[in-house]
Amino acid sequence: MKVLQGFISLSALYLLAGCEQVIEKSLRFDVPYGYFETAWRQDVTDNGQLTCKVTTDTQDRGEKWVPSVILAAAEDAAEDDTLFLSSYSPAGTDQRIFNLRTFNKAAPIIDTEIHQTLDQKGVYTLRLTWQADGAIGYQVESGGTWEEKKLVQAPGFRVRHVSVHASGMKGSAACELHQ
Repeated sequence: MKVLQGFISLSALYLLAGCEQVIEKSLRFDVPYGYFETAWRQDVTDNGQLTCKVTTDTQDRGEKWVPSVILAAAEDAAEDDTLFLSSYSPAGTDQRIFNLRTFNKAAPIIDTEIHQTLDQKGVYTLRLTWQADGAIGYQVESGGTWEEKKLVQAPGFRVRHVSVHASGMKGSAACELHQ
């Protein structure tokens, strides 16, 4: 009987060790034009996924800043080694643009528009994934259609934390972190 109890206890431990941790966060943004806010930051393990569905209430526009929500996957606290995935809707258009930027030691490496589509009343989803081999994946959704997941194979850093930022907008995000 003791052997059976030990086996059941060990089996339970192995199952728990293999379980995925999920953190859900509801975030609210109210960031005026020209300001930047970190709404959430979380240290992470070597493998994971952060998905945030954004709902835009209002956007504060100006000449130099665009209202946006930004997901970041970073190695350092200053986010000098970081991949940023963001989206904004240009003034006077019905479009939504998704951007990808990376930095190594604060120097820009990648800065590119990855997708453009019709804006769906300010509702869209951003997703980042990261792997033990260092690759970082990104994916966007707008209007119910997910774009194909793409990878930055060698970003030049390892992901140690993820964060959610907002600039020049009022709205919310429902985020899920899986690791």
